[in-house]
Amino acid sequence: MNKENNIGRKIKEARQLMGYTQEELAEKAEMDSKHLSKIENGLHLPSYNTLKKLSAILNFNLENSEIISGNKKIDKSIYLRSIKILNSAKNDEEMKYYYMLLKIGQKGLSLK
Repeated sequence: MNKENNIGRKIKEARQLMGYTQEELAEKAEMDSKHLSKIENGLHLPSYNTLKKLSAILNFNLENSEIISGNKKIDKSIYLRSIKILNSAKNDEEMKYYYMLLKIGQKGLSLK
C-alpha cells in the first residue's frame, strides 16, 4: 500500500519543511512516534482526527485537501467516508481490500 499512499509522504515532507523530527511532531500531535512513522511510510492511513491535529501543527489546510490529493480538489464528505471505511478494517488484509475497492470507486468517479 505504501507506493499508492501519498498522504504519508506529504505529511513527511511538511514535517521536514517545518524542521520537526518524527519524535517532536508525534509529541506535539499527542501520538506515538512509531504510529507516525507507519503513517509516513504509507503503512497506516491517519484517522481524520489525527489528520486534523497534524494539519494544525504543520499548517496545512484540510479543507483544500492538498495534503490528501495533491492539487486535485476532493469532496470532504467522500474523504471522511473513505477514512471511516479504512479505519473499520480489522486487519491489514481487510484494509488492503477496502483500499482496493475505494481506488476502483475513485477511478469510476473520475471517468464521469
